[in-house]
Amino acid sequence: MKWISTIKGIGKKAVDTKDGMVILFGVGADKDLADVSVIQKFNTSTPVSSFVFKKGDTVTIDGQTYVANYVGPMVASNMKALGHATFFFKRSLPKAPLANAVYFDSDSRQPLPSFGVDDDIVYEHI
Repeated sequence: MKWISTIKGIGKKAVDTKDGMVILFGVGADKDLADVSVIQKFNTSTPVSSFVFKKGDTVTIDGQTYVANYVGPMVASNMKALGHATFFFKRSLPKAPLANAVYFDSDSRQPLPSFGVDDDIVYEHI
């Protein structure tokens, strides 16, 4: 199963390349959240109401595919309600991972994704 969202906005502080952290929210995010988030809107052909995402599933951004190493227990419900999740790239899984976060395999050879307005994010449940 696949879900496709389109990036509608990128806040000034949305992508932290040093930390490898990206916060995503849906189009209803207030101004303060929008400043620190990538704003996404799910396509009507792939409604977020049926969103499922587990360890081993993938996200493709800017032609790069990333494999989820950990998916917090709040990710699916937050995505359905708010279009929200926090992505961590190139970071080892901590002892206490965030409940609303997806940690991707930390392959140092794989670059961080480049986020652009009108680009798609493809979520694939394997």
